[in-house]
Amino acid sequence: MKTSRRSFLAGGVAASALPLFNIGCAGFGLTRARQISNGAKIRVALLGCGLQTANMIDGVLCEDLVALVDPDPARIAWLEKHVAKTCDAAARTNFAKAKRFATYQDMFEKMGDELDAIIVETPNHQHALPAVMALRRGIHVYLDKPLCLTAAECDLILEEARKVPGVVTQCGTYGHSFPSMKYCVDRIQEGALGEVKEVWAYDDRCNSIYKRPAAVPPPKGMNWDLWCGGSPICDYYPDSPDQDGMHPHGWHSWIGYGNGSIGNLGMHIMDVAFWALGLKDPDRVTCEEALFALKGAWGYRDAHTFHFPKSVFGEVNLHWWDGLNDGVPYDKEHVTKFGIPHKREWLNIPPVVREVEKANGFENDPFYKNGVLFRGTKGDLWFTHHGGYRFMPRKNGWCIPRVDRPNDFNYRIVTPKHFHEFYAAIREGREANDSFEYSVPLAKTVCLGNISALAGKGSELKWDGHHVTNNDMANRLVSKNYRNGWSPFER
Repeated sequence: MKTSRRSFLAGGVAASALPLFNIGCAGFGLTRARQISNGAKIRVALLGCGLQTANMIDGVLCEDLVALVDPDPARIAWLEKHVAKTCDAAARTNFAKAKRFATYQDMFEKMGDELDAIIVETPNHQHALPAVMALRRGIHVYLDKPLCLTAAECDLILEEARKVPGVVTQCGTYGHSFPSMKYCVDRIQEGALGEVKEVWAYDDRCNSIYKRPAAVPPPKGMNWDLWCGGSPICDYYPDSPDQDGMHPHGWHSWIGYGNGSIGNLGMHIMDVAFWALGLKDPDRVTCEEALFALKGAWGYRDAHTFHFPKSVFGEVNLHWWDGLNDGVPYDKEHVTKFGIPHKREWLNIPPVVREVEKANGFENDPFYKNGVLFRGTKGDLWFTHHGGYRFMPRKNGWCIPRVDRPNDFNYRIVTPKHFHEFYAAIREGREANDSFEYSVPLAKTVCLGNISALAGKGSELKWDGHHVTNNDMANRLVSKNYRNGWSPFER
């Protein structure tokens, strides 16, 4: 009887002869697993050729790129030019030989048995389906933040990953591999701040839309239906000097395609709090503020309070703020096309963050424009996922410089570390440091923030980890409807 790859990976064939995690490879069988553990290149498919992909292509090309997927041939051509300009000869050769596909469905059908891992850098509404298709084939999955469009999709990918223990999963929150984050986590857990009961996380983004652009035909050669995937067919909005187009980047701002400001950077920023405090699921969220400018787009100013009944220090409140400060108009004079306010004073930074800056003499050298402030009984800590941090008072820990100065932070230097961790986990037969087991609760908290915003200012939603239990309208937002043939739940 022929044995499926999935049943093999779950332990159906001689699994007891191998360590727990070293059998999760798409090549199926002991031979391929041993080849990888002995140093064979991991066969990788890359889904999506957008801006984020360009930032991290060096990390992707550390292994054997065998497939490249994007419904827009112009984006593939754009990435080819980027690789030609920025990568060495070996990486260019690696990139050039990868087979090109318009859809991941076609790729899986034609190359499913030739893949060891996929890296998903598509818009958020195209995350869950390829992840599920890969997991059900026993293929390792690197899925960029915020993992999924909805909380229900997050639950699904974790459920699928748990069915095949040998499959390695990794979320793309690259700061999780920074030594600075590990240092700060250790110091908090060692008690350097005392007990932490309040955490303030703030973002420098305003991933919204203040004026609906004029729709135009999609780029020549692009299959817009495929790009829309399981979400409704929408108008194509081009890039312009004033506003980011729907494709390839502005989808962050549109409901049904992206997850707004909290979805764009929330997992990056709140990662350190979840790790240091051992957070899982909040039991409620309160919407303190939610301002919208355009129907169908996410808000341009948000504030939420997530209450966690358990942490390493007991119950804790995690506050989230993003968007524009009081009285700042939402227009091109005040916000860049990518949703970043032109001046720091225009950011919706929590007042307590500015107060702590002032109290510790940082008025002339302020914190970075996004980050997390831990308030402890013995001291405070400010951290940004870019790697900077400050312990206050200084005796509680080290302090490294801000990271918004030229050359202080470079994606091409730091992001490969996170890919190296993903690849090493595959090769070494172990769980990656940012697996779905860790990252899904954080991703669902991000999704809960989106639900809170749509529920409106003043709403308090009770959350059992999977459902909103006190608001039927909000609970319906835990999941979404899909166009025929696109639901990951039907695979």
